[in-house]
Amino acid sequence: MTRLGASGFVVLLTLAGCVTGEQGGESETESPGGSDASATTGEAQTSSSAPTTSGTTGEVSGECSVWTQDCPPGAKCVPFDSTGTGVVDGTRCVEIASPAGKAGDPCTAEGGIVGLDDCDADLLCWLLDADGLGTCTPMCGGTPASPTCEGGLVCDVSTGGLLPLCLTTCNPLAPTCPIGQICIPSMSIGFVCDGDVSGDAGFYGDPCEFLNVCDPGLLCAAATNVPGCDAPGCCTEFCDLSLAQSMPGMCSGAPDQECLPFFDQGMAPPGLEDVGLCGIKQ
Repeated sequence: MTRLGASGFVVLLTLAGCVTGEQGGESETESPGGSDASATTGEAQTSSSAPTTSGTTGEVSGECSVWTQDCPPGAKCVPFDSTGTGVVDGTRCVEIASPAGKAGDPCTAEGGIVGLDDCDADLLCWLLDADGLGTCTPMCGGTPASPTCEGGLVCDVSTGGLLPLCLTTCNPLAPTCPIGQICIPSMSIGFVCDGDVSGDAGFYGDPCEFLNVCDPGLLCAAATNVPGCDAPGCCTEFCDLSLAQSMPGMCSGAPDQECLPFFDQGMAPPGLEDVGLCGIKQ
């Protein structure tokens, strides 16, 4: 699946079978505006090298691990876009700003996806707006097999492990995300709050390529699930499986759609058993 950030920072995740009553595939890439899922499959390639550059927030060098934070003292490992396409595909060491923002502090990012920001170690400037202003967001600790987060947050891993962020969980049937964020699937655990970059688009049936470009209450689904969709994916509605029998017309977008389970049987996290998505049974 894939996410698109307001500043052009894209989070790519593979959308394999999304909106067929099954959860999507493995997450691949992410964006400072938030996370996202692509309506087509495919995996982002990890950069094998990163050019040395400099910026107002510090020096940049080499490739590193966002999990082990193996950069030299005074530097941190951050995800970045090596191609300028808005897709996270590599990591590099950047100098930690001084003074540096703490978790939850407002922050600024230089160029959105180049990895230069004014947040402290183990933090990334995320949820960026068009002006490059965001919030210092913790990156996950631990290991890819056993990630950790503090303060009740959960680890949302995307882009093949290049972008592990500690985010807030949510339920798309009763979302409690802050203004400017939406409840979208996490390939790590249920659903998380991330940046809403739908802008003036994102209505039912609108073409989409990323998870977070549909309006709240909608999700980017594979074209086969949305009648009349002539793009790789289109926005469709979440629905409540517990009401499907008593409200057969709850999928108001098209008569051919029905409320299908979002998760495979027995795989829904606690409290998310009734989450469905309006689609066409394959």
